[in-house]
Amino acid sequence: MAEIKRHEIKYIISLREAELLKYRLRALLRPDPHVRADGSYFIRSLYFDDTDYRAYHEKIAGVKERTKYRIRFYNMDDSRITLEKKSKDGDLSGKESVRISRGLAEAYLTGGEALRGTEGLARELARLRQNGWKGAVLVDYIRYPFVYPTGNVRVTIDTELRTAPFQTDLFDDRTLTVPVLDEGEAVLEVKYDAFLPAPVRALLEGVPKQRCAVSKYTKCLDILQ
Repeated sequence: MAEIKRHEIKYIISLREAELLKYRLRALLRPDPHVRADGSYFIRSLYFDDTDYRAYHEKIAGVKERTKYRIRFYNMDDSRITLEKKSKDGDLSGKESVRISRGLAEAYLTGGEALRGTEGLARELARLRQNGWKGAVLVDYIRYPFVYPTGNVRVTIDTELRTAPFQTDLFDDRTLTVPVLDEGEAVLEVKYDAFLPAPVRALLEGVPKQRCAVSKYTKCLDILQ
């Protein structure tokens, strides 16, 4: 999938406000078609970084243009796994993604022979993996996603952000995880193309929120320091 640049803005909100916002969003936006019966799905991602944790330090330092790689899947279902390259340029975010097999995902963990036959984005991460990049941190959370067609808007509320200290096995559903957000917090993300439509903007303006510059990746790595 080709990279598309979009605006991406993140906020910290309270869980109470998150619950109220879900009701308001349902009146204007529609849920993502892939959600479970409760309107959410579970996301597990493994982020990669080099031995000096360059992606982490660039984010902390506020470097304007940054790149990071991750493998992600949903609801612990390994029938659909994606390798993604996220790029940031200020508030603009781009993403390239490709579907990969479980076998290839496991090869990225071990540096297996399967990496030799990759192409495109998969080959890009394979080269980095061979040059010392490794799985850096697991990131788990529950996401409530809403979409609005005008402006290609996507509003998500993420709760129960957790990580597994020093564990990088994507597929171990028994991995012990620890909470990352402060008690009572959730993450609100707003993504859109050229503009944020007025009805969505008006709905969000009434929500008490704090602009958040720190990513889930850096938050999860922070607690391991």
